[in-house]
Amino acid sequence: MDFARGDGTDLELTVRQELTDAGFNVEPSVLPIDGGLGVRFDPARGVVVAWSWAGGEAAGHPVADETIRSVVLLALRTVLARAGHRIREDQAGLELVVMS
Repeated sequence: MDFARGDGTDLELTVRQELTDAGFNVEPSVLPIDGGLGVRFDPARGVVVAWSWAGGEAAGHPVADETIRSVVLLALRTVLARAGHRIREDQAGLELVVMS
């Protein structure tokens, strides 16, 4: 996907607004180090949506951590798909990339 024409910035703003309207707290920083939902534009890929949890593993229970991550990503994917976006997973399922 080539976003050289600058339409990626508009897509990023649209994705941020749609997620905010759906009740997600989209952090202002690109990759929040203290956890949360980050949205950034990558000219080579599209709009990258990444969620991290500041708590790390749930008290040493990686299954619980993976379950939480899966639920959040499913909710994000659902909101974005219902808004009509084309989405793919990237970074071993840790990121969603919105291509249109």
